[in-house]
Amino acid sequence: MININREINTDITSGVVGLMLTTVFFFGLGNISWMSIIFPKTMLYIMALISGGLIVKGFVKPSRDRIFSVGSNMRWVVTGVLFFLWVLLIPVLGFFVCTVVFMTIIVGYLAGARQRLTLRKFMVWVPIVLAEVTFYYLIFTKLLHVHLPEGMFFSPIRNKYRTSMLTRILNRLVSNSELT
Repeated sequence: MININREINTDITSGVVGLMLTTVFFFGLGNISWMSIIFPKTMLYIMALISGGLIVKGFVKPSRDRIFSVGSNMRWVVTGVLFFLWVLLIPVLGFFVCTVVFMTIIVGYLAGARQRLTLRKFMVWVPIVLAEVTFYYLIFTKLLHVHLPEGMFFSPIRNKYRTSMLTRILNRLVSNSELT
């Protein structure tokens, strides 16, 4: 059995994991046009540089820290399961709906570990989560032109010329903000 509460050199561990992820992502780039590949490759180079820097720091100035020693291991597991469910349900519910629902649940769950949850606090968090998800949704769909899954609530119904309800709402918000 692995002891997850032992002390390890977190800089070296994080650097090695970062380099492994960089390698996986690098070979997963595939055949993309030169203009489209600039940003992903730049991010991969930065990720490799930071990971390499962490490894060097781990050897030059080693420090050993306990991982998973702060907080509840059960919170780690529940949060991981919630994120896994979020990824599985994005194609069904759509990115926007699924992200709002799951981020609200995760914020409530994690905040409940530190403070008593009240309906008033929860009602403050929901608009914040909604605003953040809307902000990122607009950046990805309107600015970066990334198609995100719309799911069963907002996908066009049997008519390729109809836009989804979510797209119409967001287009109206964007067009109203451009007028002012």
